[in-house]
Amino acid sequence: MKNDMDDLLRLALAPAYLPEESLNRQVLSHIEMEEQKMMDKKKNRRRIPAAAVGLCAVLFASATSYAAYKYLTPAEIVDETGDAALTDAFLGDDAILVNETQECGGYRITLLGSVAGRNISDYLSMEDGQVEDDRIYTVVAIEHEDGTPMEPTSSDDYGRESFYVSHYIRGLDPMRYSLMSMGGGYTALVKDGIEYRILEMDNLEMFADRGIYVGVSSGSFYEAGAYRYDEITGEITRNTDYNGVNALFTLPVDPAKADPAAAAEYLEQFEEKMNGSGAEGGSDEEDVSEPLTEADVFMEKLTSENLDEYAEPVEYTRMLCTPDADGMISYQWRMESGAGSEHARMLVDWIFPDKQAGTVKIGGWSSSGTLDTLCIEVFTLNEDGTVGFVVYQPKQ
Repeated sequence: MKNDMDDLLRLALAPAYLPEESLNRQVLSHIEMEEQKMMDKKKNRRRIPAAAVGLCAVLFASATSYAAYKYLTPAEIVDETGDAALTDAFLGDDAILVNETQECGGYRITLLGSVAGRNISDYLSMEDGQVEDDRIYTVVAIEHEDGTPMEPTSSDDYGRESFYVSHYIRGLDPMRYSLMSMGGGYTALVKDGIEYRILEMDNLEMFADRGIYVGVSSGSFYEAGAYRYDEITGEITRNTDYNGVNALFTLPVDPAKADPAAAAEYLEQFEEKMNGSGAEGGSDEEDVSEPLTEADVFMEKLTSENLDEYAEPVEYTRMLCTPDADGMISYQWRMESGAGSEHARMLVDWIFPDKQAGTVKIGGWSSSGTLDTLCIEVFTLNEDGTVGFVVYQPKQ
């Protein structure tokens, strides 16, 4: 009965013409939004180490008109975060509106749209004192296939359903080139039981002639089993045997926007960064450049050398990880508050490129902005090749 009703809705709501985007925005702007939007946004900022790379059945639906009635537009979603410049960018001629839906792993994933360019956000990230003003922003919607509402971002249970949303590039190994290593971050919000993710990364339009993907997969890090990478053709495809979310879209970027020279220079700088920086301290990337919270300030001064001076381990999160045949470790943790990460995987050689036993590395961290909610992932390489994992929190 539900499927029949969905089909009827698709037919009944298929428009004879599409209204102007500005009109959509005026109408939807009257819809009441969550009162805690800024609080929720801060809670779901995710700082991601530049050098940390993790390894974390699709029914295609021709649902463009269906999505038009069901989902907020990319501009409305971004407007909810207070980013006026990016809202205007999504209303501009350069924005790509897609509305393609895939169903996998019990979830319905919709690629809503994307826009890229210089200075198109009010919240520009910084790295090494330099403003990162050339970015690509992509918006996706995530919901349960059976209609069960997604947990609101204000809920302690938010985050139990983890997803890795990233752009990928045809011809580049997604295990190495993705959100975590290419200046990535995201902002999340939940409205009417649907989670929206605003993905931000370095502007990849320079690779438009190769082909750009958008992937949404299970877990907090890249999951090698979710996709297949063909080293000969460069194609990235879904692994149809994967038991989880592994939606994969092709972003329709105009090939004329490609810049092979800039792409070559970017990859050269990428290699220098990955080979010369660790997964801690000032090399972190963040999703938006907002006023620094006390957690931000704390993390800027924290290093592996002064870790024990300012923070202490949460002993019940401690575990010993043994690399598998692919050199990967698996770990998970859950705080008494409910915060945590499940089914996370990391490549040991990326955490410890020098392979020096006894080395301590700070991995990712998460916080709602306050020190009491700050959780810091810490890894230690042992003599026998195993890796110790534990969550640290600031000393009281």
